[in-house]
Amino acid sequence: MMFTKLFLISLLTVTAISTDAMAEVDFNTNISANSNYVWRGMTQTNNQAAVQGGIDLNMGAFYIGAWTSNVLNDTEIDGYVGMKGKVSNTVEYDLGFIRYGYLNTSSNNFNETYLALTEDLSYGRFTVKYSKGMSDAPDDLAVDLSIALPRQYSLDLAWGDYDSVAKRYSVGLSKSFGQVDFSAVYYKTSFDTSAKEDEKNIVVSVGTSF
Repeated sequence: MMFTKLFLISLLTVTAISTDAMAEVDFNTNISANSNYVWRGMTQTNNQAAVQGGIDLNMGAFYIGAWTSNVLNDTEIDGYVGMKGKVSNTVEYDLGFIRYGYLNTSSNNFNETYLALTEDLSYGRFTVKYSKGMSDAPDDLAVDLSIALPRQYSLDLAWGDYDSVAKRYSVGLSKSFGQVDFSAVYYKTSFDTSAKEDEKNIVVSVGTSF
């Protein structure tokens, strides 16, 4: 039902855009193979491999998309809609809504709204993102810094606080070879309750978009 409502809202948005704006429509897809699926520092596949993919439709400042991955004993399918733009010459914003859905366990479904600000720096990109959980879902604060290295490598640093759940940080290295993207990331997660053991994961990924 939620995906149907999201689709209808998006359809109405599309039909409201002028002919000139529709000329800016851009469609792309992405797919990746990953040694693990780690989300906000926590493995979603019990440290097993994951195949992930998504589709996005961009219409000027507006976008709508869907993304999927295998998770432990289930399939995750997320739908999202939002808008992007510039605050200044170096700062961009991203405002949107996302629905996290699970095919076999709909009781785990939840929604978030989010706002991200990204600044282009002389040596890389810095992003702060706040996600507001809906219907008692936890909020999340994430900070990311990508530093450009020689030979077009990127050093990717991240920290996050998933409210009342866990705090995390990660260190990664990524590089693109044409349309093929490679990354290796180390994750360290500390849970806010002693009932769960802290997690440490290394994830190697290869993907492409077109």
